[in-house]
Amino acid sequence: MDSKSKELRFKVTFRTTLFALLLGVLLTSLISLGISGYIYARFAVSNLGDQVLDQTAARIDQHIQHALDTAEDEAETIAGLFKNSWLDPEDHESVTEYFLEALKARPFLSYLSFGSPTGKYYHGFRDRSGKLTTLWLVPKESGNNRLLEFLIAENDEREVIRDIPKSIRIVPYERPYYLTTRDAGKAIWTESYVFQGSGELLDVPGVSRAIPIYSKAQEFQGVLTADFDLHALSRFLREVDLGSGGLCFLVEITSEDSARIIAHPDAADPDRNRRIDLTKAAPDGNGRITLAADQIADPRVASILPVIEKGLNTGDRSSRKFNLLVKNQNHLGEIHHLGRKGGPNWIICMMLPESELFGDVQRMARLMALIGLGGVLITAVLSLLLSKSISATLRSLAIETLEVGQFRLKNKEPVLTRIVEIETLANALEEMKTGLRSFQKYVPSDLVRQLLETGKEAELGGERKELTVYFSDIVGFTSISEQLSSKQLSELLSDYLEEMSGEVLRSGGTVDKYIGDSIMAFWGAPQPCHEHAKQACLTALANRARLKELRDAWEGIGLPPLHARIGLHTGFVMVGNFGSPDRLDYTAIGDAVNLASRLEGLNRIYGTEILISESTLQPVRDQFVTRALDKVAVKGREQGIMIHELVAQREHIKGSETEWIKNYETGLKHYFARHWPAAIDSFQAALEVNQMDKASQVMVERCSKFSSHQPPKDWDGVYFAPK
Repeated sequence: MDSKSKELRFKVTFRTTLFALLLGVLLTSLISLGISGYIYARFAVSNLGDQVLDQTAARIDQHIQHALDTAEDEAETIAGLFKNSWLDPEDHESVTEYFLEALKARPFLSYLSFGSPTGKYYHGFRDRSGKLTTLWLVPKESGNNRLLEFLIAENDEREVIRDIPKSIRIVPYERPYYLTTRDAGKAIWTESYVFQGSGELLDVPGVSRAIPIYSKAQEFQGVLTADFDLHALSRFLREVDLGSGGLCFLVEITSEDSARIIAHPDAADPDRNRRIDLTKAAPDGNGRITLAADQIADPRVASILPVIEKGLNTGDRSSRKFNLLVKNQNHLGEIHHLGRKGGPNWIICMMLPESELFGDVQRMARLMALIGLGGVLITAVLSLLLSKSISATLRSLAIETLEVGQFRLKNKEPVLTRIVEIETLANALEEMKTGLRSFQKYVPSDLVRQLLETGKEAELGGERKELTVYFSDIVGFTSISEQLSSKQLSELLSDYLEEMSGEVLRSGGTVDKYIGDSIMAFWGAPQPCHEHAKQACLTALANRARLKELRDAWEGIGLPPLHARIGLHTGFVMVGNFGSPDRLDYTAIGDAVNLASRLEGLNRIYGTEILISESTLQPVRDQFVTRALDKVAVKGREQGIMIHELVAQREHIKGSETEWIKNYETGLKHYFARHWPAAIDSFQAALEVNQMDKASQVMVERCSKFSSHQPPKDWDGVYFAPK
C-alpha cells in the first residue's frame, strides 16, 4: 500500500510530459522520414540508372540493327542484279561504278566487293575520312595479278593512286570469308576480321555480309560482300552519353565461344596518346589481326567479361543487369544481346558508376540531417514555451480537432479563455476549418479526406501508377475572349469549366488543374479506378454532348458558341505530391501526361473533337466505336503511335457513321501500303458520307503529294506532327 502511494505521489509536470512527447514524436518522424526518404531516393535513382542503361541499350541496338539491315539490303540488291544479268560480275569496271553510287547512297557501308574463283577481285571503299576509292585485282596470262587502285574525286574523275603489275595481295579465294561463304552456299554474316585496306595491307577491322553468287545454270561465280568497318561503331559509341565515368562497348562471341571487343569509344579517341587499339600485328608481319577481349588495355572490360561467360552468349535476344566492383567503385551494369536471327553474335555491354547516380542523394541526406537537427532545436524551445500556458481547455480543443479529423467543418462558437496562447490556438483551429473548406475547392476531395482521416501531413513524393489522362482545350479561345467583356468572359468560362469538371468528378475522376481554358484530369488516383479508360471515354463523350446543349443555350443569349478538343491517353505516370516542402501540388507527371496533351493538340490537324491513344483503346474496344486515324510521331517522340478518334458508344452508333469509318480505315490501309490511288478513292468515299470530315481531306492531300513525290524507301507511314 505504501509502495502504491509512493508511485501515485510520483508526478511529472505537464510541461515536461508535453516537451518529451513532442520531442520524441519529432525525432521519430524525422528519423523515419529521413530513412524512408533516403531509401526511396536511392531506389528512384537506381531505377533511373536502370532506365538510362535500358534507353542506351535500345539506342545502340537500333543503330547497329540499322547498319546490319543496310548491309543486308544492299547485298541482296546487288545479288539480284547479278542473278538477273543486269550486272555482269566479270565486268569489273561497270560493277565498281555501281558500287560507288551505292556507297554514296549508303553512308553506313564501307565496302562493296566481289571476288571470283579465278582470283579476280574488285571493290568500292570508303575510308575513315569519307574518301571513295576503287580497286581492281585482275589475273594476267603470265600468272601475275595486276592491282589498280583509283581515288574518286568530287567530280567523279578517277585518279590512279596505285598500279602494281605484280601484286602480292591475297587472292579472294584464299580469304576466310570467301571460303566460309562458298562452303555455306548461302548468305552469311562473317565474324569480325581485318579487311585488306589501301594497297597490300590488312589494316581495316570490320564485318561482312557475304553472299555466294551463282549463274542461272547454278555455277558458282564468286562471293559478293557488303561490309562496314567497326571503327564507325567506335565513333558512334563515343557519342553515347553515359556520364563521365560510364562505358559502353560491343563484344562479339566467336564460333569458338571466345570474346572479342569489336567496338570501344576509346578506340576512336581523337587523342592518339589515349586511343586504344582493338587489333595487333599479325604473327607473319602481314598487316594486323583482331585482339581477344582479355587483351584490351581497359581494366573495365576485363571486369565485365566473367558476366558474359555466365550464359548470355546463347544468341537469343536478351538483357541482364548486374553490379560489379571496378577499382573499388561500385558500378551498375547491363549486357544486351542483339539476338538477330542469322546475324552476328554481338553483345552490348554498359556500365555506370553508382557515384554519378547517388552523389546528389548523399548530399541531400546530409542537408536533411542538418535541417532536421535545426528543426529539433527550434521545436524543443517552442515546446517549453507553449507548455507553460496550456490549461484544461485543451480538451474542448481536442474534441473540436477530432471533428476536423472526421471532416466535420461546421461553424462553432469560439473557445473562451483568458490565456492568449490557447485563444490563439482556438482561433487558428477555426481558421483551419475555414481554410479546409476552401482547400476542398482546390484539390481533389478524396485526397483531402485521405489526409485528414489518416492524420498524416502531405509530403513530397509520388508513386508509379497506370492512369488515363484527360486534356481538353477550347477552340479559338483567344479570339473569343477578345469579343467579350471581362464579366461576360468570366461567367462564360466559369459555366464551361463547372459543367465539364462536374462530369469528371461524377465519374470518379480527379480534376488536376485548370490551365487557362484547358482542363487536365485523370482517373485512377488518388482513389483506385479499375476501369479508368472506360470512365474517361464516357466522360469525354458526355462532355461533348453537354457542350452541344450549352452552345444552344449560349447562342440564345448572344454569347459565342464554344467548341472543345479532347485528348485521352492511358499509361504509367508518377502521381503524388510534387513541388517544394512549402508548396505542394497533387498532380501526375510523365510521358503519358505529355502524350495526352499532344493528342488534344492533334485534333486541330484532323478537325476532330476526341482523340485517344492505342493504350486507351485496348481495354474499351468492345464498348466504343472508334476510327483509326493516323500513325503520328508527336513532339518529344521519334516513334510513331496509332491515334484513334472516339466516335460514340457502340450502342449509339449510326449506320452512316459505320460506313464513313469503314471507308476511311480502308483508305488508311491503302495509305500505309503506298497504294495512293486506292487510298484516295477510299478517302473520297468517306467524304461523300461525311462532307465535313477534315481528316479525309488531309489524307487525300497527303496521298496526292506522295503520288507525285514518293516517300523514302524506309517510310513506315509515320506522320511527324509539327513541333
